[in-house]
Order: sequence, then C-alpha cells, then structure tokens
Amino acid sequence: MSAVLYQYVCTIRRRPLAFFGSMVLTILFAAVLGAGGGQLTVPASSDTLEEEALADTAEELSAQAGENIDLVPSSVTDMEERIRRSSPPYGLMLDESGAAVLQVYEAPETALLMTELQSYYRERSMEAAVAETLDVSAWRDRVSEYGFGYEVEQTEEGFAYDQALHPLFGFMLFFTIYSIAFSISTIVAQRHDGTWDRVILSPVTKVKLYLGHVLFAFLFGLLQMYVILFLFRFAFQVDFHGGFWLTLLAVLPYVLAIVSLGVLLSGMVKSYKMLDAVIPLTGVTMAMLGGAFWPIEIVPSALLQRIGEFTPLKHGMDLLIGSTYGGASMDAMLLSASILLLMSVLFAGIGFNLMERR
Repeated sequence: MSAVLYQYVCTIRRRPLAFFGSMVLTILFAAVLGAGGGQLTVPASSDTLEEEALADTAEELSAQAGENIDLVPSSVTDMEERIRRSSPPYGLMLDESGAAVLQVYEAPETALLMTELQSYYRERSMEAAVAETLDVSAWRDRVSEYGFGYEVEQTEEGFAYDQALHPLFGFMLFFTIYSIAFSISTIVAQRHDGTWDRVILSPVTKVKLYLGHVLFAFLFGLLQMYVILFLFRFAFQVDFHGGFWLTLLAVLPYVLAIVSLGVLLSGMVKSYKMLDAVIPLTGVTMAMLGGAFWPIEIVPSALLQRIGEFTPLKHGMDLLIGSTYGGASMDAMLLSASILLLMSVLFAGIGFNLMERR
C-alpha cells in the first residue's frame, strides 16, 4: 500500500497541474461568482410613493437588512434599463403595504430579497395594527424598555441562500468529483497498459493495492477541500455563519461517496478513453441535478428535484448548507450523512465486483 501512495506522490511531483488544476478552478469560480459575499445592490422604484418617501423606505429596508442588501432609489425607467442589462437582473417596486420583484429570470439572490421584504412589511403592518388600538408613543416606550418579540408561522416553503457560500460549496463539490474520479482512474490505466497484471503477481495483496488507490483518492480530495475552505475562511474572510469547523466534518461522507463513485465508474468502463467521457458527463449531470450551480429549489420540475435526491452532490450540499447558513437540525444532517455512507457502500461494492470480473 505504501508503494502505491509513493507512486502517486511521484506522479504529483511530475504533473502538479493535473492534480491541483481543479483546486485552482474552484477558487476562481467561487471568487468570481460569490463576489466575496458583498451586498446585493438592488434598484428600487415606485409608482405610488413620492421621491422622499421612496428614499426613506429604501433606507429603512437597507438598515434592517444590515450588510445583506443595499437598496438604491431609482426612477422606473432607470430601473427597467438596469434590469434589461442584467445589472442586476432584478429590481423592486415599492409601495406602502408591499413590494413586487421585477426580474428577467428567477435569480437565486431574490430568495434573500424576498425574506427581507416580508420581514420589513410584516413589522410595518403590525405597527399599523397596534397604532389603531393603542397610543403609539406609549407602545414604543414600552417596547424599548421591555423588548418585543413575536412568532411567525411559515405558510410558504422557502429556502436559504448565501451568495458567497453557495457558489463556493457548489463548485468545490463539483470539481472534487474530477479530482477524485481521475485519481481512481489510475487503476483503469494500469489495467489497460498491462501494469496491473504485473503488479498483482507481487507479494502485495489485492486488498492492499485497492486500499492504496482508494486511500490516496480520499486523502487528496479531502486535502483539496480543506485548502479551499481554509483559504476562503481566513484569506478571503468569507462568513461561514459560525459553522466553519462543522463543515470540515460535513465533507467527510461526501468525499467517501465520491471515491466510491469513482470506483464504480472505473469498474463500468472498458477503456480509459471511455472513462474520460463518462466522468465529465457524470459530474456535470450531478452538479445540475444536485444544486451546485444554482439552488435546486428554483428548479420548477418536481421530478428533477426528486431525481436530484439520488445524487451524492445533493446531500453534500445539504450538509454544507445545513452546517452554515441553512440552520439544519442535527437529525437532518445525520440523515444526509447516512445516505452518503449508504451510497459509498453500494458504489464501492458494485464497483470492486465489476473490476474483479474484468
């Protein structure tokens, strides 16, 4: 087993870009699409509010949203022009009692926008209701002294979204598929050129040979993900919402599942060239169905969402999102981790069986 690991180390020294290229791509895509987690700058206009009232409402909304959203008062014409240029592809029409989102397409950022809007107008409606029956000044004094809280029963199913972390998690899980699968594909290459037949004649058992390849793929994929996570947390100062250390544990079952998937793909193909085509096809399909490129919740087809449940990437995203900004319960996270472990056992069992038959 140590000889197999040493072989991989020598290969990395000769071709470092082939192994670390996916890490560079992950950092590039996440940094560009995540934009460092900056504010959502959203143009806001109104057909009913005066200019001063529009500015006050936009300022109150921006203050309530904190660092998440910055509303910029604009005329209707200017806002529509910005939406047509997709800069950004959405805008707000405000009035006294509510707001409407104008958008070219259903951008995932609008989920955060709608959450802040609902919270803002909910509080305004409650203040208006209180003002009809109570003395407003006395009520505000009481709130400032004793505080004020309320519970909201959610009637519409929503989803959490973070414009910095979602691209980071999605592209990290996506490119890790390539890194791990192509590492495992070394077995296929050795079988194709006859090296494997000579190696199995050595005193080293097949179990140790397989274990060496699998262990390297697991450690390499895990190292790549840890480097990316530490880089974005401490170098780029991305906010992990207090769940950074939990993400380091959350990626473990996903890496194991992808290693097993690589074993399965290597056992299914007949040649290395076929594997070169199967891995990208599998990776892109999993990314689209699993919610790596966009939140899976915005996909209108319930069937596609259901199919996504059978991909490891979907459950990897659930673990990472749940441990950070998603606020998932421990039971939900354990369920996702259990599904990934079950996939690992199934993929590895079938994959090694197919390899031995060949």
